[in-house]
Amino acid sequence: MKTAQILIVFLALFSVVFADVWEDTQLNTIQLLRKYGYTAEEYSVTTSDGYRLGIHRCSGGPVSPPAANKPVAFLMHGQLSSSADYVIMGPQVSLAYMLSDLGYDVWMGNSHGNRYSNTHTSLNNETKAYWDFSWHEIGSIDVPTMIDYILARTGQRNLHYIGHSMGTTVYFVMISEKPAYASKLRSVNLLAPATYMTYIVTPYVRWIAAYAYTWDLMFNMMGTYYFAPTDEMDKQAAYNDCRDGAPYQEMCAIQIFLIAGWNSQETNRTMLPVMNAHSPAGASMMNMLHYAQIVRSGIFQQYDHGVNNIYRYGQLTPPLYRFTGHTAPLHLFWSTNDWMATPADVSTLYNRLGGSSVVDLFYHVPQVEWNHMDFVWGINVRRLVYNRMVEEMRKYD
Repeated sequence: MKTAQILIVFLALFSVVFADVWEDTQLNTIQLLRKYGYTAEEYSVTTSDGYRLGIHRCSGGPVSPPAANKPVAFLMHGQLSSSADYVIMGPQVSLAYMLSDLGYDVWMGNSHGNRYSNTHTSLNNETKAYWDFSWHEIGSIDVPTMIDYILARTGQRNLHYIGHSMGTTVYFVMISEKPAYASKLRSVNLLAPATYMTYIVTPYVRWIAAYAYTWDLMFNMMGTYYFAPTDEMDKQAAYNDCRDGAPYQEMCAIQIFLIAGWNSQETNRTMLPVMNAHSPAGASMMNMLHYAQIVRSGIFQQYDHGVNNIYRYGQLTPPLYRFTGHTAPLHLFWSTNDWMATPADVSTLYNRLGGSSVVDLFYHVPQVEWNHMDFVWGINVRRLVYNRMVEEMRKYD
């Protein structure tokens, strides 16, 4: 083949990749699933406190079409994220596609306050009253509400729970506050479990934690109650700055590393525009402040409202979360280079739970550089994490 022909073929393939990446920055979770040939459905359920939650379902695909009585896998996202975390890296990487191909009925939750769960029966989503919640309410109200809805819809008695980052935090909140839900779980699979955060490395979180009460006061004075989701301008900027060939692409990767930990080899730079287009997906400012309080106190407890603790809890200090009640097989997946859920903090959690007498699998990812976001976006996440997780899940199908 002549040099000119080779160049034409190369440019054609290059333009297809660019077009595909641009399209994926614009599509939502449901649209992405359908684009790749998977059955996608969206449901809405209203919580007891009036928030409307969007739940996304992938009941089948080209390999395993929709069918009755499939085992259910429920996926819960991390802080500032959404169900998109489990689909944006495409059918060869992302967990939702993998589980669907293996015969699972895949459901993905969205915590109230993100782009898929941002309305209320009576409150305006620009008011302080609307955003008066942290991950405590997500764990004690949102997750149980979604689990009940999914089990009722599918006719199943229980499901597999999979959470990443904040998706692990809210699991522990749920079992502490509503231990009866342990019986509704077949297995619990926690990626980068986040409870204790004494040794967190992420500079942004440490900075917020150092001045947590100042930030709280300042946010209230400014009327800033939430992190806004990316809009069309943000998506365009993410594409312009982070796409292949852009002069600032490496800065886009570094932004992730400063949050999650440095791991260049697992970062698919071509997909950086898609990652940045879908995250942040929106969240309450109190979510971050609650984590900041955990960093400062070294205690896994409910939100500290200061002088209002008496009004909220009937006591001067926030109630502690309980670590008992885990009856489903419990699997923890952690890594050496996770700047958010550090090995020391995960070890504290493991011991607090009761060690091997409660935790059925304490899995250390066999790559030294593996970071916090590699659990959902890493190039080799299937080989290094998901295959092992599915091996355990299969025991309880």
